[in-house]
Parts: sequence; structure tokens; C-alpha cells
Amino acid sequence: MSTTRMLTTEEFDYMKNYQSFIENRSQHQSMKRKLLKEIINLYGEKFYRLHEGTRKALDRLCWFAAEKGFCFPGSTYLGKTYEKSKGTIDRHLKELRKQGQIITVYRRCPRNNGKGNPVHLFVNHPFFNHWVKYLQLDLESNVEADVKTENTENAWESKSEETKKQSTYNLSLKDFNKYIRNDVNFKLSSDYVPAFIPTAFKSAVRPFFPYADDIYELWGKVRIAYKMSGLEKPVEDLVLIAVQAFKETVFAYKRKRIKNTFTAYFYGTLRGLFAVERRREVQKKSNNPLFYNFLEV
Repeated sequence: MSTTRMLTTEEFDYMKNYQSFIENRSQHQSMKRKLLKEIINLYGEKFYRLHEGTRKALDRLCWFAAEKGFCFPGSTYLGKTYEKSKGTIDRHLKELRKQGQIITVYRRCPRNNGKGNPVHLFVNHPFFNHWVKYLQLDLESNVEADVKTENTENAWESKSEETKKQSTYNLSLKDFNKYIRNDVNFKLSSDYVPAFIPTAFKSAVRPFFPYADDIYELWGKVRIAYKMSGLEKPVEDLVLIAVQAFKETVFAYKRKRIKNTFTAYFYGTLRGLFAVERRREVQKKSNNPLFYNFLEV
């Protein structure tokens, strides 16, 4: 996800001088591996088929971000260092933004007061929530903007009449790829939902949103709300809460209480329910449980 948010000199100086999350090289390496693992999970087996220079560039991004949750190496620098083109680096950064691994903000260009060099915030770093609050980023608005932009780009893509009328049964693999990617009217059923989306969530959403893209987008809202909540539980343990948020959103839609969009209301409901769950976590930690501590005997 990218945003037009531009950092002032004071904000960027504050970020650079902020306390480090890590204390030694071992912790640095451990955090780097954690961030890289999320990226590897995103690419799957394809990651190991990437060019060695590309893998090293992604590894270096995670290394830079491990200390404070963000990094700002230029695509040109990474490309020259690992013998890849700037376009290749930019393409992979775009994919990381699209899949919710990083948020990109920009330094202000001193020459023309416009958009300068990018700064990448890593969503899976413990400092991510701090940067979101400090920079007052409106993630929900940016998600919707990204979706609208992507839909607009797809709508303007040209299609030949032959492609429109051609049966998928007789398409070559090359033509089949073009058919799926370029035909805005072609929608995958819920059977094609990625395996990482929990079955319980898919089953709850499918009667109302039968297409894979819609279910995928709604689960993306769950992941963003989860990252923002600061919950310690893994998101997989919160599926029932996500399902409840969806049911409450459907009820609100039925009652004509939704003034914005369905997904925006769903996201807001998620944030509320996750906040309640987070308070429970904090309260459970702060309260002294009825537990006999044998170590104090």
C-alpha cells in the first residue's frame, strides 16, 4: 500500500533518531529473518526461483528495516548493488505494497517541494503501529484508493473482440493467462480463494460474496485491522471475531445503517471488536490471577 503522505524534515529526523528495537547483532538478525519470512510466505516456492540478486535485495530491505521498522534505500541503489534493474526492484516493491507487507510514504523533495525518495514501513515490525499513529496514516482510505486505482486501470485495458468471444476451453496457456488477467468481466468463484484464508471465514462470507476476489479483499481488511490492533494472539485464533464482525456488518447493511461502503463499515467493526479483545489481553496481564506461586514459598 502506498500513500501520498510526505514527511517533513522534522518527522524524518525524528524517525531516524528514534530508539532502536534491537540491542545486538543477534536480535538484528532474528528480526530480519522474521520480516523476510513473511515475504517468503507471500511468494511461496516462487521466492526460491527468483534471481539471486532479487532475493538479496529483498533480504537487504528486511535487514535495513529490522532496527526501527522502516528503511529508505533507493531502487537505483539496490539495483546497482545486486545487479538488477531499477524497474525490477520497483516491481517487487509494488507487489509488497499490494500484498500489505509494506506501507510507502515519501520524503519531501527540497528542490521542488514535491514527492521525494520513498520510505518503506514494514507492517510486521513491532514499531509499525507507532509509525502509523505518529504519522497519522489513514490506512483504510489508502486501501480503498488502491482498490479503486487498480479497478480503473483494469477498466481501461483494451480487449479484442476475439478475446471476448473466445471459449476458455480452446485457449492456449499464454492466451488463457491474458484472458484471466485482462478480462474485467472474468471472475473466479469462491473455490479459488487462497488456502491461507480460513475456511470458517470463507464459509460465512461466500453466501453474500461468491467471488474469490471479494473474499480475498475482505480478509485483507481483517489482516490490516489485526495489525493495527496490537493483539498478541495470532490472527488465525481470531477468525470467529472476524466472522462476527462480518455478520454485524451484514445486519447493519440490512438495516440501512451503513452510510459509507460495506468494506469500510466492516473494517470499523473489526477495529472495535479487536480493541475489545486487546483490552482483555492487557487486563489478563495486569490482574493478579488466582494462582498459587510455588516459587515464592
